[in-house]
Amino acid sequence: MAFRKFNNIEYPVPGVDTAIQYLRPGCKYDLSAENGNYYFLEWQHDSKPPTKEEIQAELLREVGVYEYYVYERNREKQYPDLKEQLDMLYHDIMEDNLNNGRWIQTITAIKESNPKPDKPEPKL
Repeated sequence: MAFRKFNNIEYPVPGVDTAIQYLRPGCKYDLSAENGNYYFLEWQHDSKPPTKEEIQAELLREVGVYEYYVYERNREKQYPDLKEQLDMLYHDIMEDNLNNGRWIQTITAIKESNPKPDKPEPKL
């Protein structure tokens, strides 16, 4: 299962393996996929394997969650590295310009160009 962590929120990276593990936590399996169908070659769990429909529904949910947090991933790519941010803050502090200095302008521009969605956070 693949997850991303952001502000103490852990959300799934969409994938068949992630979907199966979400649907049947702790299961062990060997899977084959062909023409959009899933074939469990081995299955170890108290419950039966999830159906194709269950897996597809879970994948859609995971894609929705992942798309909600696209702003976070885009911001992460644009933020200057920490050394550069600390240098900006140092100069802003020394120039007594924390409210309108280079660091706040840089971070604000990134946040404004990648706004958090207006809709509520998805249920994880």
